Amino acid sequence: MLRTIIKLMVLSGVLLTLPMTSWAASIARAQFTNDVIEREPIDKLGSTIQVQYGGIQKVYFYTDLRDMSGDQVVHRWTLDGDIMAEIPFNIGGDRWRVWSSKRLLPGFDGTWAVDIVQNGDVIESHSFEYVD
Repeated sequence: MLRTIIKLMVLSGVLLTLPMTSWAASIARAQFTNDVIEREPIDKLGSTIQVQYGGIQKVYFYTDLRDMSGDQVVHRWTLDGDIMAEIPFNIGGDRWRVWSSKRLLPGFDGTWAVDIVQNGDVIESHSFEYVD
């Protein structure tokens, strides 16, 4: 019994010394917005965005990342499953806020999504309907 307790204590000590970055990495916030000012989104867009004629509509995707320092994160924008853009970000700190944007024109209606890709793996995805 004493041996088992000692083994558990040693194992616990080893586990506590392992780097926890990959375990603790998270997305604190991710949202679509009309703009980002001073590294913060100004609003939160819903799941449906109406086409506005007479101009270019810009939609931002904002992501507040935690404990991913040294990794690369990509915002992969897709329209009905087709990749429209991939924007890479090199994460330089324990809290890193990034955003990308897409200009939407009439005729770009459909299901838009942004996959958050970390080191090649999709870790989260958000979408909205762009409707005419």
